[in-house]
Amino acid sequence: MAVKTILVHLGPDPESPHRLAVAADMARRQDARLLGLYVILPMDVPGVAIGDGLNQARDVAADLADREQAAFEAVCAEHGIRGDFIFELGDAAEHLAEHGRYADLIAVSQDAPRTAFADFHSDLTEYLPFAASAPVLVLPRGFRGPVDTAYVAVAWKSGKEAATAVRNALPLLKEAEQVRVVTVQEQGDDEIRGGGIGRFLAEHGVKVELARITAREGQTGEAILAEAKASGAGLIVMGVYGHNRLRVRILGGVSKYVLGHSPVPLLVSH
Repeated sequence: MAVKTILVHLGPDPESPHRLAVAADMARRQDARLLGLYVILPMDVPGVAIGDGLNQARDVAADLADREQAAFEAVCAEHGIRGDFIFELGDAAEHLAEHGRYADLIAVSQDAPRTAFADFHSDLTEYLPFAASAPVLVLPRGFRGPVDTAYVAVAWKSGKEAATAVRNALPLLKEAEQVRVVTVQEQGDDEIRGGGIGRFLAEHGVKVELARITAREGQTGEAILAEAKASGAGLIVMGVYGHNRLRVRILGGVSKYVLGHSPVPLLVSH
């Protein structure tokens, strides 16, 4: 498997041009096609009152999309990559999940901005790992890139979620100079776990090492981020734990903390 199609979320928020630049750089490095999905809620279209109607909102949004498309095409040309621009009016999370079915990776920003009218899909980082069929690259707010995949940390906990995250990340892990599989263990447990996933990665040619850390109760997320920082990781691969019932996300505490606080990009899957 290789990363051949990257979908990036474009929108009216100030992080959008930076997401585009980071995703374009990754597409260049992976020789991948970049899909730019510009999506905006009707009530977020500037200059359109609630009573103006959907057609008015669509017309104004289409003009905005034309400008975004020109910027998107300029970035693609600058990076020498293939690209397709898509415009949708509606909920970003739903459209990203839909178009993400045809992508190998989806790029979004950490803590997606909300509006006074935003519904519960506005938190992309919590919704997409459950709804999307592709791994989600979560870029920290203020991140300007590029994504450094030379040293990668894998937050490992034996289970389907972490295993899925590792499998989805294999194209990037195989290119890394070093992959550090980090397990959080209880104090007094001297066994270094993660040997199974370590052997799996080694069979794929990944340069892997195992690391064990301990954490105080309720501070596992903090410990994972501290270890990633200490090891110089430029990317963290992690499985997202929780439930997605009736389209309401109930994240595990560790997943929620790392998604909201990581200072480096995350590649997450459920």
